[in-house]
Amino acid sequence: MGGWFYGQSPWVWVESMKDSFWELIWSSFQDIQGVWIGLLGFIGSVILVRFPFKTPVPLDFVIIVTFFTLLFLFTLFRAISKVFRENQKLELESSKLREINQKLEVAVTQRIIPKIRSVQTHPSTGMIICLLESSDLFANLMIISCFHTNDDGFENLIGVGYVQNIQSDGQIQVAIDEPDFSTYAQDILNRLVNNDKKILDRTVVKPGTRKKFNLP
Repeated sequence: MGGWFYGQSPWVWVESMKDSFWELIWSSFQDIQGVWIGLLGFIGSVILVRFPFKTPVPLDFVIIVTFFTLLFLFTLFRAISKVFRENQKLELESSKLREINQKLEVAVTQRIIPKIRSVQTHPSTGMIICLLESSDLFANLMIISCFHTNDDGFENLIGVGYVQNIQSDGQIQVAIDEPDFSTYAQDILNRLVNNDKKILDRTVVKPGTRKKFNLP
């Protein structure tokens, strides 16, 4: 089908649409001429029999007009049918593309580092427990690292731990059992336990940890 490209005159677009329309009509005419020409000849013969010879309108004129009228109608019907089928095909392909796009969005979302929903301390052990969004990146007992991004944009490791439980709803419980004992990290962890929104937004839990954490 024709299109109107940026910088072109509207008349160019109109001419393109006209060319596409007549191409469709011509291809539709070619599609029907094998079978329908024979049918039209039969219809013309029937009309010739039914018209009396004393008609004031010349019989040959009536036959010619009828023939081309029917030919045009068949061609137009064929063109409309082709447009309808192409439209159905495009709708089906569009539906498939939307479905694929939705699956890709879900897959990408599941691969992103999950956000921390809330934090609390374990009632018996005192360990910091973070509840994360669902993610395919984590598995039970996996080692994790907890990072906080400071005002200068640097991520700082504030503790490591492990995946304690993956809940039935997909959310992930991680326990920080080896916190960093620096003043900076302790301040962040205390505010994290209090569910300080600014700290929650700037803190992430990642799978894996650096080597020899908290060791001399």
